[in-house]
Amino acid sequence: MWFFSQAISFEAYVEKLLLFAITKIAEVKIKIKRRDKSEAHFGKLLNFVNTNTVDVKMKIRRRKKMKKFKLIHIAIALLLVVSLCMVGCQSDTGAPVDPAAGGESSSGEGASGHKVGFIQLTLGTSYHAAMSERFEALSEENGVETSMTVSQNRTSEEQLKLAEDLIAQGVEALVLNPVGDEIVPSIQQLCANANIPLICVDNTSAGSGYTYVGIDNFAIARGIGQYVGANYNGGNVVYVRSCPTDTGCPAFRFGGIMGGMSDEGEMARFPLIDERYAPSDVGEADGMAQMEEMLAANSKIDIVISHHDAQGLGALTAITNANRTDIKLITGFDGEKAFFDKMKENEGGKNGPDLVTGLNSPIMIAEITMDVLNDIFDGKSVDAEYLLPVIIISYDNVDEYYDYGF
Repeated sequence: MWFFSQAISFEAYVEKLLLFAITKIAEVKIKIKRRDKSEAHFGKLLNFVNTNTVDVKMKIRRRKKMKKFKLIHIAIALLLVVSLCMVGCQSDTGAPVDPAAGGESSSGEGASGHKVGFIQLTLGTSYHAAMSERFEALSEENGVETSMTVSQNRTSEEQLKLAEDLIAQGVEALVLNPVGDEIVPSIQQLCANANIPLICVDNTSAGSGYTYVGIDNFAIARGIGQYVGANYNGGNVVYVRSCPTDTGCPAFRFGGIMGGMSDEGEMARFPLIDERYAPSDVGEADGMAQMEEMLAANSKIDIVISHHDAQGLGALTAITNANRTDIKLITGFDGEKAFFDKMKENEGGKNGPDLVTGLNSPIMIAEITMDVLNDIFDGKSVDAEYLLPVIIISYDNVDEYYDYGF
């Protein structure tokens, strides 16, 4: 196997085993049909792995003392999980389950022939556009009649009106990427009154009366913060924020990054000296405008925290245009391939600021959402939440995860 092909330290060897296990689990998780009775079991195993391996990897990188037999047991346990998941991905005939088909073709029709409404947060970023495009493609493949709408002004009032309109048009299920947590109860009540299921994606978290498909924003952000704290001794920090109306994930992301940095030492090393809200959306142009203002206002900046990869790319453009060489690191969030490309180009800080991000795949979210819809319309029970794995991507491992980007 590839991890035996080179002479490496024991710590690096075990970390490669961990990364291998996490990657394989992420791949097979999508393939396990949601109606399988063993799904809850696999989900619990995966969540356990996600929760514990981030800390294990950071301990390895910090070279803390850890008994070798403990590390070996962890690695073996992870590989056993992979083996179990691989078995769970096979049908009774031994043929792999097609995730795009919502399970085995011999079972129910799933969402085929049903009407589904989708309220997207915005199409102003490549992240949200990629999610919408993938869901539309899956709808066509699965024979689902999908009405795609999008918030033009990113307001709760607008999303509530969109939900009312879609329900009046007779949709049988609603998918919502909310502007913030505050709108979810109102739309959930609308769906309950109409007796249709609600799936919330991305920009919120699990709650009552709906299924959540997305990520643990705090856990991923904490991993990013741990990277910052472990690799940098300190410096002035600026924050490229989301929009003022975004009350969903920003608190979890910023809080997670601060928590991760605190895991690695005193926070006094990283004073937050400036921050700017996104003027209209969370795309590159917004990030560039935000960063231009902060560059003009601050003569010494070391670390830039960005709410999205796209904003991080805009910030990088502003830094390059201003010929500033003081910035050492830009953090992102999501896993945009353009961000990966710059990460590779800058070579961990050799050719410009170092870049780091956390994986939040819009493609995987769209695919899981369609799987959940298939289960719902087949009358199968679904979980309260489906979370993507926690994966932090830097120059050291970008090639391993490049294909997970969008």
